Amino acid sequence: MGEQAKIIMSDAAWAWEGLRRNPEYNIAWNRHRFEPMEVADTNLGLRHIRLNKPYLEAETYGLIAFADPELPASEAPVFWRPNLLIGTVKVHLDTAKNGSVDGFSLASLKCCPTVLDTADGVRHIRLGGHRFWIQLITTDLIEMRDDTRVVITLSGTSGAERRLKTIEHLLSLHHSGDGETFDIKRVPSRDKLLEGLLAWDVQHIQSGRENEYLGSLRDIAIAIFGERRIAQEWASNRSLKNHAVRARDRGRAFVTCGYRDLLQRASF
Repeated sequence: MGEQAKIIMSDAAWAWEGLRRNPEYNIAWNRHRFEPMEVADTNLGLRHIRLNKPYLEAETYGLIAFADPELPASEAPVFWRPNLLIGTVKVHLDTAKNGSVDGFSLASLKCCPTVLDTADGVRHIRLGGHRFWIQLITTDLIEMRDDTRVVITLSGTSGAERRLKTIEHLLSLHHSGDGETFDIKRVPSRDKLLEGLLAWDVQHIQSGRENEYLGSLRDIAIAIFGERRIAQEWASNRSLKNHAVRARDRGRAFVTCGYRDLLQRASF
């Protein structure tokens, strides 16, 4: 574990890694997975999703709509509710043919955004989904084209600091011209969080019989430290067992509700 490369991933993607493991969310997803959803892929490389109703049960988990828990955030159309991901930025959309010169074009971002239109006339735009995560919100439901202009709107003071960080990231994405942003200072890795999720996965390997699971503290320790070290030290080194207990508890807390706390602090 300690020899592995550091994982650089957006906090919003880490939050999805927690929620997608949540047993109650998986049950809810299975109830709604076959409900129709209008999805279109455009020549911009843009995925456009339109909802014909609100997904109130998804909202209880902090999402705008359900997403497939089998998929990572880079593949699933995950949209967090703006009141949870408080770095979400409000924007105005316009087109060059209307004479708009403000903002910057959608094409300049070079990152194939995902767009979600809700039944109440609100549009959510997600940029990135792995190394960085930017969510925008607007009521301008115009056609999304290369020349669509994105104009940043600033309003209110609640959460302003996190929105400003998101705007900094967004402008970096625009200026880079290659779909990448500069590295804003952030936690470079989430080693303890990764251990917690690893412990959760080890503990919830199904044995093949209903409601029976494998994964002891020793199994968790092997996943973290390696089988050789555990074989040599498990009986004599109490700290290894304590480490496994903390990883197990950390994973359980994050999967059940801790992902929400991370989102409240996330800005990109």
